[in-house]
Amino acid sequence: MQIDNAILDQITQNVLGVFNMVGQTREEMTRKIRDLVQEGVEHFDLVSREEFDAARDLLSKTRIKLEQLEKQVAEMERAQARS
Repeated sequence: MQIDNAILDQITQNVLGVFNMVGQTREEMTRKIRDLVQEGVEHFDLVSREEFDAARDLLSKTRIKLEQLEKQVAEMERAQARS
């Protein structure tokens, strides 16, 4: 995946801007930084660990089922060839 440097620069400037704000409480700064990071994550179409694990588990189950079906097809082809 190609990362757009302009977007990274914009995110960096936004984060620096948050740190430069006067009178912000730690909680407000944390929330704003979290919001900025979330915006970056959404822009790059990243997935959460939970989504990744769910997709990996589904792929594993699908691969097992595919291997079973391939064996069944091979057995059916052998049986048909003997007929």
